[in-house]
Amino acid sequence: MEKVDVLIVDDRADGLLALESVLNLPNINLLRAQSGYEALAQLENHDVAVILLDVQMPGMDGFQTAQEIRRRPRHRQTPIIFVTAINKDDQYIHRGYEVGAVDYICKPFEPYTLKAKVAVFVDLFMKSKQLEEQARIIRESEMRERYMRLAELEVQSLRRYRSLADAVPHIIWRANVGGSFDYFNKGWTDYTGLSLEQSLGSGWQQAVYKDDLPLFLKTWMSSMNDGRGFEAEFRLINKNGDARWYWARSVSEKDFSGDVIAWIGTCTDIHYRKTMELKLIEAEKQANAASISKSNFLANMSHEIRTPMNAILGFTELVLDRNQTPQESTNWLLTVQKNGQQLLKLIDEILDISKVEAGRLQVDFVEVDMQDLLGEIHELLKVKALSKGLEFKIQLDTPIPKRIKADPMRLRQILINLIGNALKFTNQGFVRLGVKWIPENADKQSKMQFYISDSGVGISEDASKRLFESFMQEDTTTTRKYGGTGLGLALSRKLARCMDGDVSLVESVQARGSTFLLEIAGIPEGTESIDTINYAQQNRRTINRFKRDRRLNGLRVLLVEDVEDNQALISHFLKMVGIQVDFADNGQEGVEKAMSADYDAVLMDVQMPIMDGYEATRKLRAAGYSKPIIALTAHALKEEVINSRKAGCTGYITKPVDFDRLIEILAGQPRHLNAE
Repeated sequence: MEKVDVLIVDDRADGLLALESVLNLPNINLLRAQSGYEALAQLENHDVAVILLDVQMPGMDGFQTAQEIRRRPRHRQTPIIFVTAINKDDQYIHRGYEVGAVDYICKPFEPYTLKAKVAVFVDLFMKSKQLEEQARIIRESEMRERYMRLAELEVQSLRRYRSLADAVPHIIWRANVGGSFDYFNKGWTDYTGLSLEQSLGSGWQQAVYKDDLPLFLKTWMSSMNDGRGFEAEFRLINKNGDARWYWARSVSEKDFSGDVIAWIGTCTDIHYRKTMELKLIEAEKQANAASISKSNFLANMSHEIRTPMNAILGFTELVLDRNQTPQESTNWLLTVQKNGQQLLKLIDEILDISKVEAGRLQVDFVEVDMQDLLGEIHELLKVKALSKGLEFKIQLDTPIPKRIKADPMRLRQILINLIGNALKFTNQGFVRLGVKWIPENADKQSKMQFYISDSGVGISEDASKRLFESFMQEDTTTTRKYGGTGLGLALSRKLARCMDGDVSLVESVQARGSTFLLEIAGIPEGTESIDTINYAQQNRRTINRFKRDRRLNGLRVLLVEDVEDNQALISHFLKMVGIQVDFADNGQEGVEKAMSADYDAVLMDVQMPIMDGYEATRKLRAAGYSKPIIALTAHALKEEVINSRKAGCTGYITKPVDFDRLIEILAGQPRHLNAE
């Protein structure tokens, strides 16, 4: 067959070139038009398989052009695909379908998808022309020889038709004017496993998927009533019982007087395309759901960030009021500190969940003293429990190893998340942490189990199915009443799985409470075990201890930091314990001062103008500088630790600075020999 014409319409030359490059197919002849008027002129002289029509054009836009095309009987059924880079709103898409489009594609388009769609319509056009040509040839043959060899020609034509139909890799069928099917080719019998006798009349219906049969029959009856062909998509069941999507197209066969005498149709396998379409629809639904979830999360996150920030700014303003008493100022500062810690926890959760999702979270398995860990958690959370009048207990349900190998920071984070949730959603009664040690099981793996039980509000059955999804809480009422981002449980489960464990909901009854289980794989360190927990309170304020014993008096430190507020804050805490502090405003100045004076240590900010901290550290090490250099950075990522070590730093502190930890690190550095 000769090449099939395809009309492409775009007022921009680059738009036509883009379509030409995609539709460079051997069986397609591209007709070009740069306006609606040129397109209509082309259609006066050509039958096209499909029209690719731009929407935004001067003079006559794509919608007006489509309406004019549909008014012409010759092109009333010609497929039109709108291709546009501007009008992407639903109202324009709906209008496109209203004026007769079969598809609406937005630029930039996926070349393979566009090519596949055009190829389908070209294939349909070619098959339609072939059927029409065959019908024409048969009618002309009958006219030439009907008086001489009518009976013989009829038999030969039928044999030839059947041979041709059997050779085509599609299902071909025929129905009489009454709608009763009287012929199927070999493709039908091979696919369905039904014999010709089983398929004739209405027997073919047993091969149509039952859910698709009513709509197909409705389309078929409507076509019979108006005498026109039809198109339909439905599933056919093969001889193995599997269903595949097929696209059926029929044309009416008419006699010389124009009366319908039969129907001829084809069924083409479109299973792959249909499956892709259904997947795209499902993906669109999921994307819409994700967009809604994202919007809700961003709104909630805005609330969660602005709430503590409002408290920080508001109470800071109160502290600056000179009319406040010292006790009031202290209370306001404690409130600022509490909200700052809440804001930092929120940022840490977002960073952690992002690292887990990206597969970049690392866990460090070191020795963990369970006595210290559980005692610390009790100290941290008992105040919140007492403030709500709740009974908070940690008890060992079995003896446990005193030390195990795990990631102490992540284990502590998970337990505080789970117990903190229990305290948040419990207004009266108790919160209990039960700890069990499971020796080697059938998998030859030891486990530490933590059961977190409460007498709180409980969780509905529907909400429990979505409990561990990121950014999810039971409902918006929960978010408004209790706060939070919906990250805690999702993050806890991901962290636990990084330690060969898991977090799960054991049971929950609404208005009666819930029980969660945290499991981690544990390797005992030593043979010592404990069966009770010692809650002896420790003095955790390092600054006060070093301030009293004056051990750090005279230690000289160079602080390389470009932000004056940070210089003032860090130097204040260092001077409290007797450390002398000099300043440098950027990396280059820091290198010059470190090399020209005798400092016991250098505190090096990472991100600075002129020269950053890593470059400054590399220059100092290259020059033979051997004193300790401690990196200060606002980036709490594992990669920053690695980068600081590669640059030559001996320590690493994240901002906001934990001053107790910073002073403990400096306490381990060599003393300045000439300090007074």
